[in-house]
Amino acid sequence: MQNEKCEIILLVILLFSGITNGALLPSRSLTLREVHLVRCLTYISHKYFSSGRTVVISSPSEYRDVQMELIAEIHKTCIWSVVVTVGGNISKPEKTDFIVGGGSYIILIPDGKYESVETEIHGLVFGQYKFYRIWNSESRFVVAGANEISMSQQTDIFDFLSAFRIYNCIIVSPEHYVIDKEYSRPINVNDVDTGVKLGVYTWFPYLSSDRCTEVKDIILQDSWVISAQGHFTKNIDLFPRKINKSLKGCPLKAVIRHGNNYVTTKYFYHTYANGSVKRDIGGLEIELLLIILQQMNMTYVYVPTPEGFENGQVFEIYLVRTLIAKKAHIALGDVTTRFLLFSLFDITNCHIITRVRWYVPCSVKYPRWSSIFRILSAELWLVLIISIVIVAISAKHFGRYSWTSEWQGYKTLTSSLTNVWAVILGLSVSTMPRTPSLRSLFLAWVCFSLAFSTVFQAFLTTFLIDSGYKPPIRNMDELFASGIKLSYSPNYNHIFKIADEKEKLNVHRNRLNCPSGEVCLNWARYQKNVSLLLSDIVAEMLYAVGDFIGENSEPLLCRLEDGVVFTTGQTMVMFYGDPLLRRITEIIDRVFEAGIYNYWISLTFNKYKLLSKKIALVHPLDGYYSFNLYHMQPAFFLLLIGWCLSAFGFIVEMFYKSLLTITT
Repeated sequence: MQNEKCEIILLVILLFSGITNGALLPSRSLTLREVHLVRCLTYISHKYFSSGRTVVISSPSEYRDVQMELIAEIHKTCIWSVVVTVGGNISKPEKTDFIVGGGSYIILIPDGKYESVETEIHGLVFGQYKFYRIWNSESRFVVAGANEISMSQQTDIFDFLSAFRIYNCIIVSPEHYVIDKEYSRPINVNDVDTGVKLGVYTWFPYLSSDRCTEVKDIILQDSWVISAQGHFTKNIDLFPRKINKSLKGCPLKAVIRHGNNYVTTKYFYHTYANGSVKRDIGGLEIELLLIILQQMNMTYVYVPTPEGFENGQVFEIYLVRTLIAKKAHIALGDVTTRFLLFSLFDITNCHIITRVRWYVPCSVKYPRWSSIFRILSAELWLVLIISIVIVAISAKHFGRYSWTSEWQGYKTLTSSLTNVWAVILGLSVSTMPRTPSLRSLFLAWVCFSLAFSTVFQAFLTTFLIDSGYKPPIRNMDELFASGIKLSYSPNYNHIFKIADEKEKLNVHRNRLNCPSGEVCLNWARYQKNVSLLLSDIVAEMLYAVGDFIGENSEPLLCRLEDGVVFTTGQTMVMFYGDPLLRRITEIIDRVFEAGIYNYWISLTFNKYKLLSKKIALVHPLDGYYSFNLYHMQPAFFLLLIGWCLSAFGFIVEMFYKSLLTITT
């Protein structure tokens, strides 16, 4: 059953490859060199290509016979999926990206010119008018031809592949038996076996500080003997590791932009006595870059930052050109995982993982003057007023039918209200009730007034000591229901393009376009009328420098635990497939897993807290706190005011009495 599947796949490939050229492929007999070239490539495929991965076999149309023979040999084992390209036209479905990174590539060229390789590579890279992630630093490339490829041609081919960061490559062609005319360095021929041989050539980058990524010395690795079934003379590893841990002081060119905070990168300006201004760049990502340079034994080279990248653009064409042309190897400075959306870029693992969430104004204390109105709800205040009116009317009614002297004190509604109000304030009435009915009414009212006064004074004292906090916004539902305006940076627009429709509608309905970020921040801190979308790392930085802390050390903005919009991370961006990416990522992972970067962040925050001299004192709304005489000051002041008013009233009464005595 397995053999039948392999035969069917082979027939389909043969048929489709023929159709791509407009007709079925004609056949011709292969030369001895071509036969052994197929055998050599088949041997290399079985020994060095990973099983289960894709093998891409590309060739121009005039070399289709060798290509089809190679496909037939490879498919005898059926351990790879094979993709065929002819003249740069890739035979794959229009919307299927099944060429996974880490695959292997065989490029057949009949004439040894690098233009042939360029045509095939461009067909793979820019097929269907978009870039596919069709290889990575682990992919293996074999450029092969039955005709001799001169040293100058090999140099051009390796130079072209190097532009795409393809270093894991070899060239298979007949060996050179004479000194190349352009390159005076002779190629040694193995003297164990005689006869015509196919040579396997390669080159090694980063051998010294003056031989980094420039193709200079091409070496002969092994030779395939064209005799019988053919064999290699040395049987050495044709794909050795070419990127070592020490890169001999070679330059690492870096593009660095302003990240707006010291946790990532930040510009510092120094003004000298002569008026000149020098700009330096610092930050924790610079410290991380220095560790990378030290561990890889590389030299830092600063590359001017493209304007678009400096302004926060993700897909910046000049940055792409800079990376492609090897004018820069890496870019950093508040670079997020969003750069992974573009297939020309690749990123390291994150050294900072942060969440972007909504921050709302923290709950504020009620004004002390409002304490008296918060003791009772509006309904209870209404009940109290109605009760006073009903009792006053009842006292007037009971006093009207009393024939005693108390009738004079309750005959009007005003006098009844005065006596009822005196009881609720704990004062004596002007006329004591005498009749049983009036006494019963006043006894019930005294009991009610005592209970009410006790509760009222207890709550009044409590609110005067600590007025309490207004109910805060605790979750996203309350945020949307509150009607508070929402504001976020234009850099976050892409988040809501893929957000839930209901959430997107709520955000857009309440969104506020601020004149600037600083204005929005001030509105949120002091006016309490705006909610902001911020990353946790930025919010923690603003807390550390004191921007989110009030005059009394109270927090001004609080985060919503369920307000996380998305999780992202700070990283570094490189050109896709750069072989340095693996080593740089390994170093970053070790720094991150050891907790070094987080330790740097904590040290930075502590330093800013010491400099700002502000520490947020957060009191849970339902928690305990120390209670001392300081908190009793409002109650004492109110009591003193009451005593002063009583003394003033007593003095007025004494003065009024003396005046009456004099006049009489």
